[in-house]
Amino acid sequence: MSEAQNHSPIQKLNAEEALRLLFPDMSLLGRIEQLRIASRSKVKGTLAGKRRSVSLGGSQEFADYRPYAPGDDIRRIDWSVYGRTRRAYVRQYWDEQELIVHMYVDISRSMSFGEQETNKLQYALRLAASVGYAALCGDDRVAMKLFTDRIVQELPPVHGRASSPKWFQFIADATRSIDYEQSSESDLSTLDLSAVFRAPGVLPRRSGVSWLLTDAMFEEGIEAAIVSLQAAKQQVVLCHLLSPSELDPELSGELKLIDSELKTGKDIAVGHRLLSDYRKAVSEYIERLKQLCAERGVIYVFVNTGISLNDTIHHILLPEQALAGKS
Repeated sequence: MSEAQNHSPIQKLNAEEALRLLFPDMSLLGRIEQLRIASRSKVKGTLAGKRRSVSLGGSQEFADYRPYAPGDDIRRIDWSVYGRTRRAYVRQYWDEQELIVHMYVDISRSMSFGEQETNKLQYALRLAASVGYAALCGDDRVAMKLFTDRIVQELPPVHGRASSPKWFQFIADATRSIDYEQSSESDLSTLDLSAVFRAPGVLPRRSGVSWLLTDAMFEEGIEAAIVSLQAAKQQVVLCHLLSPSELDPELSGELKLIDSELKTGKDIAVGHRLLSDYRKAVSEYIERLKQLCAERGVIYVFVNTGISLNDTIHHILLPEQALAGKS
């Protein structure tokens, strides 16, 4: 159930309005259509699709021969091979399976940081819209869950390019209702990311790729969340978003800093030394996340929301980049 239940509903956008909201530069859509979500290995699944799996099945892409055995379909006997060897061999074909892409987007209060185009949450939703559209154009399935300390909104898996209006409308409505999510009272007694993934029904039921889009501002549970997703047979992509003002803040003087999650405050004097220590701490935290991902076989993608979405998409959706399984 959405946390926005106590507020007046926002009128839903039609497909064209949703598209304009998410993609002011419509030329980006054309470039995304040429890309495809790549999996690190062949996919083993249960749904017929357009992606080669590790199983042998009924597609038209030849895999290998094996000796004929009683009960085999005689239509699969290669008679040209029989004519040369006088032995019956059956053609085998690669099974083709859909890739299921799950998008988990952090919409907690800390994600609301940033102004306009650099806002982490709005950026994350537009990035998720782009990645999901690439999956749909590749005839794969894509689903989305929005979470704070629990799942607050979700879209079940949709399939194929024909589902893109539904995909865009769900995300566009989320971008417009997010202020309601942020302003409502929420139980933020936990800052443990893994608690979200321990709830029933949160983890995928089939193998696939899971994207986790977050600013990673949790006291604990990031590694445990990753382990939970991997136990559910997911190839995990950790997309770590920070805004320019978080990476290089321009602050000075006597200030009171407010924790966006806990709403607690602290009076500090901001000077050159403190800012230098802060930048060092941020850099070290990014490196720790990179190391954690490397050790766990997770794809780590860092996103500075000050960089245009076009450039970010170009970097992370190229086949030879992160989604192809390379660091």
